[in-house]
Amino acid sequence: MPVLSASQELGMIYRSNLDSDIKTERSGLKNYKLIEPGDFVIHLRSFQGGFAYSDKRGIASPAYTVFTFKDKTNHDDYFWKEKFQTYNFIQLLKQVTYGIRDGKSISYSDFSTLKLTYTSKKEQVQISKCLKQINSLLSLQQRKLELEKQLELYVTDDLLVYETESKIIPKVRFNSFCQSWKKVKLKEIIGKIQSGNRLPKTNLEEGSIPYILAQSKNNGIYMYISKDTLDFNGNALKLFPADSITFSIDNPQAIYYQPEPFYTSNIMRVIHSQHLNKFDYMFIIMNLKKYTKEFDWSRKFSGPVVSNLQVSIPGNIDERRKIGKLICKIQLHRLLDEKAKREIIKLKRFLLQNLFI
Repeated sequence: MPVLSASQELGMIYRSNLDSDIKTERSGLKNYKLIEPGDFVIHLRSFQGGFAYSDKRGIASPAYTVFTFKDKTNHDDYFWKEKFQTYNFIQLLKQVTYGIRDGKSISYSDFSTLKLTYTSKKEQVQISKCLKQINSLLSLQQRKLELEKQLELYVTDDLLVYETESKIIPKVRFNSFCQSWKKVKLKEIIGKIQSGNRLPKTNLEEGSIPYILAQSKNNGIYMYISKDTLDFNGNALKLFPADSITFSIDNPQAIYYQPEPFYTSNIMRVIHSQHLNKFDYMFIIMNLKKYTKEFDWSRKFSGPVVSNLQVSIPGNIDERRKIGKLICKIQLHRLLDEKAKREIIKLKRFLLQNLFI
């Protein structure tokens, strides 16, 4: 496999500055470069790099190096587009930028000293074909996730939006139900809202029980801690049961259903009632999320605020649970698809590390 510098030996052409006609027409464009379709654009400042492949005409500032291949018959653009984003190539860039003070851009002459490996045009095309399929699959997976998110919003907006002229009914409902809904305070359904323990992070001891914080990922799980962990006052932590809701007093994104016993902090609140099941909780969560969109977050989303929240619920408990079950199915599909997306990303990273040298 050839190893050549990124100069004329590899067939690279570096774009010069804009011609005088363009400079005259566009004032203040001294040292700017013209970008043509099929050009590669590199921007570097110290150890930070940026790369782009252009599919349209444009203009690049002096901080960018713009280049293309003189003989396109020997190179596949997609191959190089992917290669220039690999870990190994970024490490090469770092070698070139080593010692350059922050704020100074690498010049095209510095870039041209890079030693690049490449293969035949035929093999480049095959590698590109493989990566295009992976990227296409990744795009489809992302689109699927976006559609699932839209479906969940539809459920929230139409199954939980109510007409209030003569009857309380949702815009859309299941065919088997026809009873009117009723408006109640949430505390009539959920009972008492509890809070967690004040627990400094210095007190955390690793273990097997989820510790829930006001974070917008991983179902709120910050880490797994020991059952022997003590709170700020040296007391044992409250162990909350499975089938509960946790929500933050100041983060609208941190509202979760908890499927297993857990600990949580004093800035979190917990909803748990013996007469509620998972589908009841999902119905309640959708109401909470809907309410947080209009909530004035200059004040706390406290237990009393949530307890006195006015919600509309079906007169038939089976309808409420059927809505909750539908939400569960949507979220389960989304979780599985998010996992599939992560696996595709891992596969692409593996290929990028191993298809290129």
